[in-house]
Amino acid sequence: MNDGSERMMRCSRRDFISGAAATAVVAGVGLSPFSTLRAQPVDTAALYAEAKKEGQLVWWCGHLDRPAMQSVKEAFMATYPGIDLSATWQTGEIVFTRVQQDLKANVREVDVFGTSNAGHWPLLKKQNVLVEFQTSGADSLGKLFKTVDPDHAFRAAGVEVVIINYRSDKVQKPPTKWTDVLNPEWNDKLTFGSPAFSGDVVNWTIAMLDKYGDKYLIELAKRNPKIGRSILGTGTDILSGERMVGHGVDANTFLLKRAGNPIDVRFPDDDAILALGYTGILKNAPHPNAARLFMEFNDSREYSQAMTKACRFPIRSDVPSFSGLNLDNMKTYKSSIERLSTGTADAIAKWRSAMGI
Repeated sequence: MNDGSERMMRCSRRDFISGAAATAVVAGVGLSPFSTLRAQPVDTAALYAEAKKEGQLVWWCGHLDRPAMQSVKEAFMATYPGIDLSATWQTGEIVFTRVQQDLKANVREVDVFGTSNAGHWPLLKKQNVLVEFQTSGADSLGKLFKTVDPDHAFRAAGVEVVIINYRSDKVQKPPTKWTDVLNPEWNDKLTFGSPAFSGDVVNWTIAMLDKYGDKYLIELAKRNPKIGRSILGTGTDILSGERMVGHGVDANTFLLKRAGNPIDVRFPDDDAILALGYTGILKNAPHPNAARLFMEFNDSREYSQAMTKACRFPIRSDVPSFSGLNLDNMKTYKSSIERLSTGTADAIAKWRSAMGI
C-alpha cells in the first residue's frame, strides 16, 4: 500500500491477533480441511487464556494502511492485554510473495496475514495451507463481507475503495470519470501505483481492462504518468506538487485531508473500484489460539469502530460509517475472486507492456 515494499511496521507489545489453527480451543469446531462450519458460540475467556499462554502473534498485512493498523491495534490491546504482536505492513503482492517463500522453505514465521488481492486465496486453498474457521460474530457482518468463501478458509476483513484523488488547491475541475484522466490536459500530471506490487492496483487494473479494454492502459501511458509501487504513494506525489491527480485509496486521502492537507477525493461517476481485504490463518501458525482470538475480535463492534476512526468503512452492519458515507449508496465495481485469481498475471503483463516497464 505505501511505497517501500520491504519496510515494516513493528507494532508494540500486546497487539494484533487473527485467526485460528489446528489447536484452537473453540469447543465443537472441527478444523479438518474445508469441511462445512457453522457460526457457533465461542468460549472467548478460554480462548483468551490459551492465547496468553502463547503470548505472541505474528501478523502480516497488505490490505490496511498504518493508521488503520494502529487504530485496530490500540482497540485490541484495550480489550485483550497480555499478548505481544509483531505486525508487518507491506504491499499486498509482497505479502503474498513472502508467504509463498516461507511455505516453500517450511518456515513457521507468520500466524495471520491479509492481502487486498482476492486472487491469492484460491491458490492458497489449492495448496491446502489454510485453516478453515468460522466466528461467532459472522452474522453481524455487512452484506459485502459475509461468507466470501464457502469453505471458510479465508474471510473479508475490510475494503479499500479506489477513487480519484487530486490537489484541491490547484485543480479546479478534477476528473469525474476514470476515462477523463486520458485527456491530454493531464499530460505529466498523473500518478499511479503498480499492480506488480499493490493488490489495490491489481483490482483497479483488472476493472479498467474489463470496462474499457486494453486500449485504456495504452492511452493512459501516453499521458506520461508517474508510476510508483503502492497506491498510497500517489497522495505523497500530489502533496509534494510533483503530480496533481491520481488514483488513490479513499481512507488514505481522507486522512491526509483531515490533517489539513490540500487533497481531496472524487468518487468516479463510472464506479469507485472495491478492493476487499481478505485474511486467513496458516496451518503451521506458531500461535494458533492468539490467531483465533483476533478473528473473533475482527468481527466485533470494537474492530469496526476502530476502522471508522481511520476513515475506513466498518465491516459490521450495526456500526455507522465515517462522515455518513455508505457503500450501498455509491456507484461501485468489484471483480469476482475468480476473475482476480485468473487475471492478475495477465493484468500485470499488460500494465508493464503499456507503461514500458
